[in-house]
Amino acid sequence: ILIIALVLVFAFFKFPVQSEASSTDAHKTNYVVLNGTSTSASTIYTTKYQKKMKLQIDRLKLTGHFTFDSPLLIENPYGTNTTGIYIYFQTDTDTYATYTIKCKGYSDYSQTLNSKSASGVTKTHEYMLIGSIPGETNTITLNLYDKSNKLIDTLTWTYDAPGLQGGDDYKTVDTSTYSEDDLQDNGLYCVLGNDVTEDSEEKAYMRLYDENGVIRSEIPIKSYRPHRLLFKDNTMYFSISSTSIVGMDASGYVSSFYDTGDYSLHHDYIFDTEGNFLVLATKKNDTTSEDRIISINRTTHEVTELVDLKTVFKNYYSMTKKPSSADTLDWMHINSLALVGNNSLIISSRETSTIIKLNTIYTNPTIDYMIGSDQFWKDTGYEDKLLTKTSDFSMQAGQHYVTYVEDNSLENGQYYLYMFNNNFCYSSTRSSYNWKQDPNYTNAFFTMKSGTSYYYKYLVDENERTVTLVSSIPVAYSPYVSSVQELNGQIIEDSGLTMSWSVYDLNGTLLRTYKTTGGKFLYRVLQYDFKNYFFQ
Repeated sequence: ILIIALVLVFAFFKFPVQSEASSTDAHKTNYVVLNGTSTSASTIYTTKYQKKMKLQIDRLKLTGHFTFDSPLLIENPYGTNTTGIYIYFQTDTDTYATYTIKCKGYSDYSQTLNSKSASGVTKTHEYMLIGSIPGETNTITLNLYDKSNKLIDTLTWTYDAPGLQGGDDYKTVDTSTYSEDDLQDNGLYCVLGNDVTEDSEEKAYMRLYDENGVIRSEIPIKSYRPHRLLFKDNTMYFSISSTSIVGMDASGYVSSFYDTGDYSLHHDYIFDTEGNFLVLATKKNDTTSEDRIISINRTTHEVTELVDLKTVFKNYYSMTKKPSSADTLDWMHINSLALVGNNSLIISSRETSTIIKLNTIYTNPTIDYMIGSDQFWKDTGYEDKLLTKTSDFSMQAGQHYVTYVEDNSLENGQYYLYMFNNNFCYSSTRSSYNWKQDPNYTNAFFTMKSGTSYYYKYLVDENERTVTLVSSIPVAYSPYVSSVQELNGQIIEDSGLTMSWSVYDLNGTLLRTYKTTGGKFLYRVLQYDFKNYFFQ
């Protein structure tokens, strides 16, 4: 019976499809092809497809004897990593593995794989090897070490990686280096979005680039764009459309799907302190847009509306008007979220050029404070919520990606906020407001054609109800979209409409610029090291 079962199982799969002898030893590697694979994102991102692929892999793991000498290798089995290789093997003793990818004409790419154990070693090895150059022959070397860091064995094979699904124009980006003195390699630059809109069904991609501007991973999604990556319990969460967030484990398997229900997501999502999603949203079929915040329970998948800004800003809402060319009234256009404590949020409103802190978001949302122009908010009923500027600086205008930063050197009630200050004054739903006459915007711009954007960093003092500009770095002008990220003493800013991102030190010295083509803009570029996920 066992023999018959094994024959049936092995007949079910096509293998092997490729066989390459190692260039350094007698090891032999085979790539296994699964049945019913697809490159269609609408097919890939379904529970049925993911479970079908996983079932085949689980059967192989049970029936095969996969060792370091002869591992299970499958090219992109779950359809979630175009040039990724799934690898599985077992060892008799606790070990860990590293790998290096070599490709003629490109820098080597090396990583230590995540063992998913507190000790850093394991007997069961299951990974996704990312980093291969698309459309090229890559030589992959896998090294196995014991817990004393002694090299035990080496396996080398070749891999003819497929081309990029989104087009080989994205294989590399142009790089210009200005100073390498302080340039650090903190991981992979994750390009999140170009020009696929919320309502579009056009397939989109998330692209990961190394410090040299070479693509190391292409992750297809159904449409729209991811807005950031969230990590928890060896799972990476990201949006794959305007109505769906998924959780993907490090093997490429999509284990969980979250639907936004009666809402569509836009621009941002984060975890709250319980590990549930907080999501910027639009109520479907509503007359207004981009003015709500919902939560999605990560366990039950239940969707709950937390904040309707029409209620919180009832007086101001009545002052706005929908442009004749618009389908809905986008009167606030909130574009980023930051959690403060357990139940407070800092949100960014592009349409009012205002940063807003909301309290008690789970029960009765109220306004704690606002950072914006006292002239813009004059006679609205919200003047008393504005923080006072400690000096005469030009305020943020049309800002994006406002980030909350605690600092132990500060007093209680003080913290930093940094952002991409687009520095573009405009409000389509309050067209009568004269931004040029507002003394709060002495260094801002009122046209999309040319200007200067900034990395801005504020010191907020809730005790004194003040805001201080503590850092300002001029960057390429982008009146819309864009992001900025502080990471290990560097500032990574994405000037979205210029299709470029740059790295600066904290003093504003430009270290390197990356520029790409294709699409209309880069929504966000954030750097992740993928530690405790893909890598150790």
